[in-house]
Amino acid sequence: MATVLETNKPAPAEEPGFSVKEGANWSEYLSFRPVYPQSFFGRIYEYHFQKPQAASTTAQDVGAGCGIVSSNLASRFNKVIVSDPNDGYTTLARKLLVEQSGLPASQFTFLQEGAEKSSVQSGTVDLVTACEMMHWTNVDVAVKEFGRVLKAGGTLAITYYTVPRIVGNEPAQKIWRQIWRAYAERAQGELYDHAFGIVNSGFQCIGLPEAEWESVKRVYINSGGSTVPFQIDDRLAESRVRGDEEAIWLEGDKDWYDEQGLDWLKGYLATWVPRIPEADIQDLWDALEAALNGKKASLETPLVLIFATKKA
Repeated sequence: MATVLETNKPAPAEEPGFSVKEGANWSEYLSFRPVYPQSFFGRIYEYHFQKPQAASTTAQDVGAGCGIVSSNLASRFNKVIVSDPNDGYTTLARKLLVEQSGLPASQFTFLQEGAEKSSVQSGTVDLVTACEMMHWTNVDVAVKEFGRVLKAGGTLAITYYTVPRIVGNEPAQKIWRQIWRAYAERAQGELYDHAFGIVNSGFQCIGLPEAEWESVKRVYINSGGSTVPFQIDDRLAESRVRGDEEAIWLEGDKDWYDEQGLDWLKGYLATWVPRIPEADIQDLWDALEAALNGKKASLETPLVLIFATKKA
C-alpha cells in the first residue's frame, strides 16, 4: 500500500539535493544518464514559441547542475541564467559552457542559488526550465518563484525522466526492479521521503494554481498511459492535477530507447544519490547478468514534461 506524503511540506533545508556530499558525480552523470534528444528541446520550444507574444531574450535554467540544458538554451535565447544551489556546480557549468564549449561568457549569468529564492529581477525571464530537479525543492515555493521571475505570457517547463525499463526480457526487468527496490531502501530520511513522494507521483503532485498559470499541459512519454512506471517504491505524494489541464500520452518514442550492457546499468545506478555500493547487491547484479545472458538490455525511458504559461 502506498504511503501518502504531504505535498506542501518544505524540502529539508540543511543540504541541497543531489550534492557531492550525498555522492553526486558529474563525470559519471554525463557518461551514464540519457542524453536529451533534440525532440526534447523541440517540445519545449514548440510550446513557447507558438505563443504570439513569445520572446527569446532571456531563459533561466534552474537547478542547472553542470549546464546540460543551459547549453541548448543558448542556441535559442540571447541570455541564459544558469542557477543551482550546490557548491561548485555553476563553476563547473561555466567551465563546460564557456571554457570547453567556447560559448561567449557574455551570454551567461551564473548564480549559486536555489529555486525557492532567486536574485533575478521580477518579470524579466521569457522561459524557465526546471529539469530533473523539482523533487529536491519546496515545490509550492519554487513554482511561485518561477512565476515571479517570468514575464506575463512567459513559459515554465518542468521535466523529469525516471529509471529506464528493460523491455523484451521480463526476467531481467524483474531483477532490475529488485535492484531499484534495494536502492530505495537505502534512500531513507526526510530528504529522500520528500523526493521520492514527488518522483513516484510522476510529478502529478506539482500544482500549478489557476490564479497564476494557464494553458497547462502535461506530456507523458513511454509511460504506458499511467504514472506507475515512475514509482520506485510506495512513497507517494497526492495528485494536484487540475481538471482543466491538458494531458497527452505518447508511446513508442524511440528517442528515449537505448541498448546497453551490464556495466552501463551499474553506472546508471551510480548516478543516483545516495550511492549503493555494488558489493552490497552483488547477488542481484549476478542474477541480472545471468538474465541478460551476454546480451545488451533494450531500454525504454519514461518521462514527463509539464508546460505552463504565466497569466498576465
